[in-house]
Amino acid sequence: MANLYLFAIGGSGSRVLRSLTMLLASGIETKSDIIPMIVDPDASNGDLVRTVSLLRLYEEIHNQLIFDNSLENKLFSANITSLNNDGSFLLPLVGTSGINFDKYLKIGTMSQENQAFTKMLFSNHNLSSTMDVGFKGNPNIGSVVLNQFTQSDDYNTFETNFVAGDKVFIISSIFGGTGASGFPLLLKKMRTSQNAALATAPIGAVSLLPYFNLKSNDESSIQADSFITKAKAALNYYEKNVTGNGSLHEMYYLGDDFTSYSYNNCDGGDNQMNDAHLVEVLAALSVVDFDGKQLGWPANTNFHEFGLGNTPNGAAIFADFGNNTKRLIQRPLTIMSLLNSYLNNRDEDHRRSQKWAKERNELLGDNFFHSEFFSNYDQFKNDFERWQEELSRNQVGFKPFKRDNDIKDDGLNKVVGVTPKYKGFIIKKKGYDLIDIKLGEKLKKVSSNLSAPVTFMELFYNTLSEICTENLNIR
Repeated sequence: MANLYLFAIGGSGSRVLRSLTMLLASGIETKSDIIPMIVDPDASNGDLVRTVSLLRLYEEIHNQLIFDNSLENKLFSANITSLNNDGSFLLPLVGTSGINFDKYLKIGTMSQENQAFTKMLFSNHNLSSTMDVGFKGNPNIGSVVLNQFTQSDDYNTFETNFVAGDKVFIISSIFGGTGASGFPLLLKKMRTSQNAALATAPIGAVSLLPYFNLKSNDESSIQADSFITKAKAALNYYEKNVTGNGSLHEMYYLGDDFTSYSYNNCDGGDNQMNDAHLVEVLAALSVVDFDGKQLGWPANTNFHEFGLGNTPNGAAIFADFGNNTKRLIQRPLTIMSLLNSYLNNRDEDHRRSQKWAKERNELLGDNFFHSEFFSNYDQFKNDFERWQEELSRNQVGFKPFKRDNDIKDDGLNKVVGVTPKYKGFIIKKKGYDLIDIKLGEKLKKVSSNLSAPVTFMELFYNTLSEICTENLNIR
């Protein structure tokens, strides 16, 4: 497969990458192998740290599974790897830790004339700003510092390894410092590359317009009331130097005018860990959309926006999306959510008593549920459910599933707006009990020569896929 090199710039980049990882884990397929590279001077950023941990966990689960034409399972099927196969996923910035911007510029070594000129370009506040936690909404600082990451060994590895057929996608926000400055710098560097494959490669990007508010904090360098002004300035620059010069194939714009829900105002560091937002999920889908396109050299940039099919009544549900989006995400996310819900509500004693576990006891018995693979999946399950909970309480929220405590006596009554249907006049088994019955029936179709992780995923995917079709009419 070809590679899709995915540059996630700044905190918003990491948050979109987190949502993309969740979508791919649920079985949304890609045409390319995904190689994420996070560009962020704030290595301690809570959003970044959480996303890198999730990517590593995804990779560990994926690597214990197999995917070929003889198997149906799509969960964790997308291949996500780090650039150097070292699990870092981060393009490092050198020389930004522990110093202020004026020290980075080495103003003290400049001539008096150059010092005076530099102080005309940057305020005293800019020059005294520390770069440990990013550029704090200052793209003028970011445009200087981020020039150096394209000279790093990791970037050179990317540039050298890039071959014809590979693609690039860039995720950034347009209303901050790191993303607004990093995107055009990165694009320019690629288009002037000595590697002809990269210089002419299909490149797409999603730019996030303001989509969240911040609580007022006089001590913070970042203020939400500047977001719109910064976005307008960046858009004016992009019109001439990004989308207006024929260097970009596809441009996706996403934003949200809901401002009643405010995040804590943190300059960076481990306290910057925002709740997942629907806009980030949609930005992740722009990556999938771009990956599926066949692209030649652009005469003009194609622009894309996203609109919901219906105005949500509170949090958005699947029925609020257009048909294409609903068709893409509803079935995979439902399969993943039903699997997690079943595991939450059927303990080990129950599972070991079922036909599907007893007949493959050597694979799906106690040893499996105490294995490293299942421990990793259990951790991912918890992360997935935390992501869903964050989406559901945000504004505008995304809450397509009911909480397990609200389902009551029917475990298939999980999808908001979908009522489970059962065949026959007398309902003997439904919900989780029906899942157990179908697991037993499907077992004979799963080869006995597979490993325990592959057997588990194949069995549950086949079973829940059939339930989606027959009982939930989700196709």
